Amino acid sequence: MANKVITSYSNAKVKHFRRLGRDADYRREQGVYLAEGSILLDDALKTEFAPYAVLLGHYQDWENELPDTEIIVMEEAVLDYVSTLRTPDGIISVCPIPPAPPVPPQSGRWMLLDRIQDPGNVGSIHRTAQALGLDGILLTPGCADPYNPKAVRAASGATLRMPAGFITLEQLCGCPLPILAADMGGTPIAPGQLDGDCIVALGSEGQGISRELKKRADKVISIPMPGKAESLGVAAAAAILCWEMKKK
Repeated sequence: MANKVITSYSNAKVKHFRRLGRDADYRREQGVYLAEGSILLDDALKTEFAPYAVLLGHYQDWENELPDTEIIVMEEAVLDYVSTLRTPDGIISVCPIPPAPPVPPQSGRWMLLDRIQDPGNVGSIHRTAQALGLDGILLTPGCADPYNPKAVRAASGATLRMPAGFITLEQLCGCPLPILAADMGGTPIAPGQLDGDCIVALGSEGQGISRELKKRADKVISIPMPGKAESLGVAAAAAILCWEMKKK
């Protein structure tokens, strides 16, 4: 059952949960992240990564529906203070961060994100990669945290179902998989080129693939674009590449 309603912004639990939503290093240190909304709560309850705790507005009564989960009830304004949303819906799950994938991966099909800074883009790519059956996403230092609340919302449950982890260029040097870097100046991909195990790298929204990663890549590829657009958004490019990488 729930304890008494928390009404103070200075409460230690309130400070802890608010920091989880805003500090990537703190999330990794604590091993948990925030997932906001009833849809993500329902998703989490169906996986092995069920929430440790659920934060609720005092006007809600979910104790009977979550008998094995700690319920922390807060005054609505206090819960809004913890939330990262402009219009919170009064439900925040505190979920364990799933185990990171092996680094470097030894097999499988992986999307590598290089310094992509918008957490919404990271989450959208995570969602697409999971939907198309890839094995996971890797991120270089400088990328947005995949457990940022905005990334978690954009991933729409993929955070719970597909591993994501950071990898350095040094670790990539020991990777047995071919690395293909997507770049506007690369060779257009051919049908079937991405059918096997590989890592496909996408660069940051403004700068593309880093020079160091491009040198490490086994091949630099591009998406054929017969139209007049100069480029694609990174999430759109990722969707096309994930489609080419999906297991036939």
